[in-house]
Amino acid sequence: MGRQMGCWPSNLEGRIACILTTMSLLYSAHYTEPLLSLANTELPLAGLDPRTEQLYRQIDLILKPPFTAHAIQDVLTRLQNDVQPSDVVLQVVLAKIVFGLYANALDLYLDQASAAQDDAEWWAEVEQSNQLAASYLLQTFPKRILNLLRVLRSRDALHLSTFRPSSLRDLFSSRNRLQPVSILFPHLKNNPSSTFRPAFYADPRNSASTILPILHNAVRRLVNGFRFALYFPLRLVRDECRLRREENERIRDDGAEVLGKLVEMRPALMRALTVKHEGEGAPNPDFLVEFVIALGSATSVELSGQTVLSNFMELSRTILVTRKEHHASYLDDQDLRRPSRLTRLWPRLLLLPPLTLYCVKTLYASRATLADLAVGTFETIHNFITDWLLEPLREVFRTIRAGGEEGVIVRREAVSADLNSLERMALALAQDKLGYTQAQLAALSNQIRMGDLTPILEIYEDDIKQPFKSAVAGTLLRSLFVQVQKAKVDIDQALTGIDKLLKSQELTFAFVGVAPALAVVYVVGGFLKHLVFGGRHKYGGKHREMSVWLAMRRIERLLLFQPKTAHRHADQPHGVESSPNAIPPLTTGLLVLSLTHLRQYALMSLPARSRLREGFLEDVQDLEDPGLGRWEKLRVLERMWSSWGRELGWYEVAGRLRM
Repeated sequence: MGRQMGCWPSNLEGRIACILTTMSLLYSAHYTEPLLSLANTELPLAGLDPRTEQLYRQIDLILKPPFTAHAIQDVLTRLQNDVQPSDVVLQVVLAKIVFGLYANALDLYLDQASAAQDDAEWWAEVEQSNQLAASYLLQTFPKRILNLLRVLRSRDALHLSTFRPSSLRDLFSSRNRLQPVSILFPHLKNNPSSTFRPAFYADPRNSASTILPILHNAVRRLVNGFRFALYFPLRLVRDECRLRREENERIRDDGAEVLGKLVEMRPALMRALTVKHEGEGAPNPDFLVEFVIALGSATSVELSGQTVLSNFMELSRTILVTRKEHHASYLDDQDLRRPSRLTRLWPRLLLLPPLTLYCVKTLYASRATLADLAVGTFETIHNFITDWLLEPLREVFRTIRAGGEEGVIVRREAVSADLNSLERMALALAQDKLGYTQAQLAALSNQIRMGDLTPILEIYEDDIKQPFKSAVAGTLLRSLFVQVQKAKVDIDQALTGIDKLLKSQELTFAFVGVAPALAVVYVVGGFLKHLVFGGRHKYGGKHREMSVWLAMRRIERLLLFQPKTAHRHADQPHGVESSPNAIPPLTTGLLVLSLTHLRQYALMSLPARSRLREGFLEDVQDLEDPGLGRWEKLRVLERMWSSWGRELGWYEVAGRLRM
């Protein structure tokens, strides 16, 4: 209460901002926000006697938003002890109490229905998986054994002789009144049909007179007995999970139906707080009493109707105290909650110390090998980074900076020297053999640079007519060497073309050399990032994306196929059909459960003060509006898919489910 009284803003806007900051995750905080200014009015204390004025000032300090259950109970007790309450001030106080009761009832039934839905989903997961069912049986095995021993001890059936094979056979026989299997699996007491006949019984019709059929039947009974011993406990556990899931779903539906009725009562509450009494600034007491009666009817609270304060006290005690206690005791008696965290963790906690000790001893014994492995790993990483990553990157930068000035295969000077040598050899042969003048030699020089050696080839053709004579006394060898030099020049020119091609793609080859190392770094970096950060996504991660996608699918399914209960038309006149666009209370309550999940996701995972978050919350608020019908809310749902589906990854979730 000190938090409510200290540093409380004087203006109404500051108070509302403070309330929304401290209660941002409560459903009633935003759903009753339009009514907060109507309920949080100042008390008209002028003209009261000092004792009454002091009493109502204390009440005004206590009854501040968020109107806790303790504050409402305290104020009602003070009002009942006041012998001469002021009618006008009393009506203002009662208006605040009505608002507080409505808000607390919303949060109470929402919390209970949400808890039941979470437990039902947990039991459903265990029911659908043999591995989870076996794990749950192991986790609860000590508790089951303790219950059995407690029952045996209470009935004086626990002795040392009880653990003999014959005694155990008699104990677990169907003729025993104790029925230990029903003690180990309590759901069998009310559901005996969950048991089934063992599969390893002997069928007298299959009795055989030869050894082969006897062995065949014996092996078959042994296999069936092994399967029975393996799957029978799992089947009992899955039946137990199924019954608890169904009971939690029933509790969820009951709470959701009441929650839906409460949600539809917001216009009535606004009317009760808005309509003022004639000539006074306080709410009309008749409308307040009418709303309290309707609230009691929605929450199944029978009011005595003696006085207004007694009705308020009875309603607050039933909703805020009795309902919580009865609900908690029923869950504990029926064991409907999921096992405690200690129960689920004790196998790991039991195995953790010996496994840790074994790992420590193994690591210490292999410390030399581990040290060598660490040194080798460090050297490998260092060489990889230096030789395969940094050096190729330096070559890339060097290539970019140099710009391809030098040749890769052959240099320009070497090609020019070979061409000049060919020209000198051909000109000397033409001058000695053909007697060319300077003009003819200049023309031949141009032909040689163009690759035309026709005069030299003609000399070679004449020499090979008499090869032996030309080889000894002629010019056959000189013309042959000129052709060899010509072939060398042609090879140099071909290599020059290849060199130009390589120079044009030198940067590409440099990146190809460093690409494998970059690919290895990318893969290893992604793996380490996933290992350290757990695969976090942009908005909450895969798990939250999946949960929001399931909530959106559940909302659409509720709007298309409205669930029906026996209480659906309890308040509807006989023979009157509801409108196809109307939403029954059960569907409204189940919608509120899913919408609360969406609101929490937006407040916790979406970026604050962003258009994404504000737009998403506006759409959720439209779906919460009781004034909209089925078709309008389906249109809002289509708008959410088109606006946020791609940004929040809902289409990717659907794609992963199809794979």
